[in-house]
Amino acid sequence: MRGKTKKYIVTLAGCLLLLPATAQADDFIGWQFTAGGEERARYEYKDNFDYKTGKQTDNSQLWNRLRLNAKATLTDEYLDPKLDVFIEGLDAQVAGYQTAAALGQEDNLDLHQAYVSVYNVLGTPADVRLGRMELKYGAGRLIAAPAWANRIRAFDGGTIHLHQGGLWGDVIYGRDVKYDDRNLNHSTGNEYLAGFYGGYQEHKMAPLVETYLLKMRDTSKTNDIERYTAGVRLQKNFGDGLVAEAELPFQFGDTGTAAAQKTIRAYAFHADVKKTWEDVTWKPLLSVAYDMASGDRNKNDNVSNTFVPLYQSTHDPYGLLDLVRWQNMHNLETGVTFSPTDKFKFTPQVDMLWLDSRDDAWYSSSGGTVRANAAGAPASYIGTELSLRGYYSLNDNIKLETGYAHFVPGEYTRKSGPHESVDWVYTQVAVKF
Repeated sequence: MRGKTKKYIVTLAGCLLLLPATAQADDFIGWQFTAGGEERARYEYKDNFDYKTGKQTDNSQLWNRLRLNAKATLTDEYLDPKLDVFIEGLDAQVAGYQTAAALGQEDNLDLHQAYVSVYNVLGTPADVRLGRMELKYGAGRLIAAPAWANRIRAFDGGTIHLHQGGLWGDVIYGRDVKYDDRNLNHSTGNEYLAGFYGGYQEHKMAPLVETYLLKMRDTSKTNDIERYTAGVRLQKNFGDGLVAEAELPFQFGDTGTAAAQKTIRAYAFHADVKKTWEDVTWKPLLSVAYDMASGDRNKNDNVSNTFVPLYQSTHDPYGLLDLVRWQNMHNLETGVTFSPTDKFKFTPQVDMLWLDSRDDAWYSSSGGTVRANAAGAPASYIGTELSLRGYYSLNDNIKLETGYAHFVPGEYTRKSGPHESVDWVYTQVAVKF
């Protein structure tokens, strides 16, 4: 109880320090103050969700997350920002059927972000940010702050952002923050991300090129992991509503215990094409995407071919049910988004999922093992997911969302363990203030 009280005091005190009365704002020449937050609630019903144990897991849950933040910005005479101070608290709760995953998403009010940003340091094209922060790069396949679950990933560290015209690059160092429901969330030097992520785009309609070299070191558990990820991401707008994207990362390094180290040699690939018809009724947006990530070919050799997507987005990129992630998988996805009005849109979607290697495991979106390797299985097809999502914007601050997904097991799933079909329905409201 004492630890929880300390969390409340530290988080609330930090937010209040950045909340001067609006009437006093004019006393701070060059300073601008803002405060806000978000309240999000979601109801979910799941049917036959546990492919690991095969137990009946029909259940309903209510997820609730509150974010409170405050920001102070120092500007020059042209209202260009020179310095930001930002702080944010996050409270997360889950009610209903308490699975292990749900329990891991509860955290009484805690410090989520607290950083200082300095722009154009000493007149140079360099911005520096230090503190606790979210990190988001590219399309979120490798570094993201996914907000679907209650918890949102944050890092303790800093970035140096270099920019000149359309050319930019970030030098990154961050220690992954671990949630602790009874104490202040914290990070340690046992797990960190470091490296460079940069890109070039002359203007918003010009081709985009991004490249990166990232190092992830993790000695927090039994394994000693030093994983390097190098890659490129490309995007081109062809005009007339047609946009294409591709990303190709490679991984190398070492993983395993001190007595049994393995060399990492892994890769992944993403490609998608999107086409919008603005002049057609409901303005359909067709999206076709293909993703693959290598799996291990031989558990008994000294090479690991399993691609690991670092700190990736954990919902939606590979189907709504989060049955897979960018790790030992193939996914062919097709969806169409219709917009009957400016406020309402809906998306029917199909995802076809299969393993890259049956000698490796089937991994869930969080990186857990759904099924261990099943070399005896006659096929690698996991199954097909059918889904439908709807979105409605009541106004700029209130967003409604609902969805349904159904999973049809494939031959690999049917012949390697429990294989009931899966159903899931949810409805959500998010209010910003």
